[in-house]
Amino acid sequence: MTDPQTWRVLGNADAHELVLAVDFDATGRAEGRFTDLASGLGDLLPCSIWETIPQEAGTGAGDADPVERWLEEVAADGRPVRAVFGFCVGGVYAGAIAHRLAARQEQAPALVLFDPEQSGPLTLYSQFYKVLDSMSALLSAEETAQAADEARRAHEQHTTMAALGAELLDVYRRTAKPAFDRLELDAKRTEEITAVFASFVGYLIAAADIDPLPAWREAVVVTSSSPTSGLNGSRAAGQDIVVGRELRVDVPHVDLLRDPGVTRTVTELLGADRPA
Repeated sequence: MTDPQTWRVLGNADAHELVLAVDFDATGRAEGRFTDLASGLGDLLPCSIWETIPQEAGTGAGDADPVERWLEEVAADGRPVRAVFGFCVGGVYAGAIAHRLAARQEQAPALVLFDPEQSGPLTLYSQFYKVLDSMSALLSAEETAQAADEARRAHEQHTTMAALGAELLDVYRRTAKPAFDRLELDAKRTEEITAVFASFVGYLIAAADIDPLPAWREAVVVTSSSPTSGLNGSRAAGQDIVVGRELRVDVPHVDLLRDPGVTRTVTELLGADRPA
């Protein structure tokens, strides 16, 4: 077994098979995590679960292929991959990983996606607003309104992901500074937090260059009850995305990865596919 640098081992480190999980996990987010899902799976799924590390997700245009970088460590480990999971935009990367693994190992891995979403300028713009909302308690109404107005103008002005991402990162730095000052954070901690947001921007930019739809046609998709998340949001926007199989659950998006019923569903899906 290798000691991966671009993956975090969530459980069953010495198991004979791998499950790869793609997400951008960051401190303070409201959504459930793959750590929650892994904890629920426990010994029910005897695989080593690896999750992508945000800081290694890529930093945007011109970077080395993040999918291949992740797969280099998987190949070095040598164990077969049982399944690939993806949450939100992580579903884009998960599809690419599963597609490449299908050509590299004897049996194609199962692809299980949780509210998968494509990446584009609107995704980047919307995610900025989520981050802005998380800072609102530390900002004045005027500061929040100014940041929102600057972000809106950036979205209207820039049609490319790289340009929009760079502009939104600038808005973030200007907006976050007074919030960080009020928390009395030192320069090192301020830069660490800013680097996480910059990495997230890069994660979304790189995902926009991947067409996930061919891989998603072979995927099992778990769709939450939240109307603007995953395939629900795509349909509301007029997109008809074809997937291999869709399982709709009465669980909000934020709880999808920590819901016990979803955990049981995942166990059944992978158990049913296991060769005798």
